[in-house]
Amino acid sequence: MNSTLSEVPSSRTRLVALEGGCNFRDIGGYHAADGRTVKWGQVYRAGVLTYFTPADHRPLQQLGVRAICDLRREEERHREPGRWPDTATQALSWKDDENMPTVRGFAAKRPNTAAGMRDAMIDLYRALPTWMAPRLRGLFECVSTGKLPVVVHCAAGKDRTGVAIAVLLRALGVEAQTVVEDYLLTNDAGNFETFIKTHSESHLGLADAHRPLLSMPEDVRKALFAADADYLDAANDQIDTVHGGIDAYLRDVLQLSDATIEQTRRALLS
Repeated sequence: MNSTLSEVPSSRTRLVALEGGCNFRDIGGYHAADGRTVKWGQVYRAGVLTYFTPADHRPLQQLGVRAICDLRREEERHREPGRWPDTATQALSWKDDENMPTVRGFAAKRPNTAAGMRDAMIDLYRALPTWMAPRLRGLFECVSTGKLPVVVHCAAGKDRTGVAIAVLLRALGVEAQTVVEDYLLTNDAGNFETFIKTHSESHLGLADAHRPLLSMPEDVRKALFAADADYLDAANDQIDTVHGGIDAYLRDVLQLSDATIEQTRRALLS
């Protein structure tokens, strides 16, 4: 029987407790295709990896992470560089292009209201499946070639990471409702306001020094910080209606071979 989150450990179990971690959790345990289950301890999703404390180093090293897929833009990587305690871990990142979508760009075209920010977020999620294609292809190639465990992260671990993990889980045959509910766990695991107050130089890729996040109206900020099912539904709808479904998206947009997809499934499914 296919699972829902009520049948697998909660965000408290999935969350990797770290003093300087941001929304850092394991995606294992979900029921997938052919009665198989996503393996624990192979793929972690997270936000920024900049603020780890010395106390975090040992638990991070114990994860045995071999690769980090950094989905952020170049200027984000420069402003908040990852500080992983194991220098042998391979860091993967990708070049930007002229048409890269940002929530700031979409929000500038909308009213500065909660509804306007919500519409901007939906615009962003509609754009992400196409823009993220090189990054997602790199993630699948990383997994399929055995560079595991891997950490997949962006700034908050919510938007770009949310789409990346949704695509990966869908490719593994995890049912749609479970994929959305995994995404929604960010609302429990990612206390972004507290994180920003603790690390005042952090903007989580969502704003900059000229427009600090905590200076936004509260209702606008909540729409920005939220993991909203409608946001992820917008990305999934693009995959399903524009690109012909997850299988066609993997083949035609990500340009993955059948062998790479099968190797990814073998690597991550028990």
